[in-house]
Amino acid sequence: MFNINFYGKNGQSSQSIRMGEDFYQWLAYSDFAQVGRSKMTTICLDGEEVELPLIHLSSTTRSMFAACFNEMILKETAAMLVDLDKTLSKEILGERTYRLKKLLELLDCCKNSSFAYLQRE
Repeated sequence: MFNINFYGKNGQSSQSIRMGEDFYQWLAYSDFAQVGRSKMTTICLDGEEVELPLIHLSSTTRSMFAACFNEMILKETAAMLVDLDKTLSKEILGERTYRLKKLLELLDCCKNSSFAYLQRE
């Protein structure tokens, strides 16, 4: 399993989105990988200072991630509708449903202003 982590300033709040390797690789070859650059940043987690490679979620970066996820959700939804017209294969629809659920989780975290950083592992 792979994670994309969201952290508040000084670790006040955090959320980890767990995903399978195939989905993570799919993201890695998408526009998602082009948004933001990781920078070693010191934050406080569980009372300890740790240095992690984080992307600061400035308003510009946050908007770019949100736009990226919105576009991916629209594409996956369109593809799912095409698949529905062709077949009701649970295998095909299962993968599309998984992608949509993970993209929506990522979008929700990007829109949450309590998160100041994103970490791609």
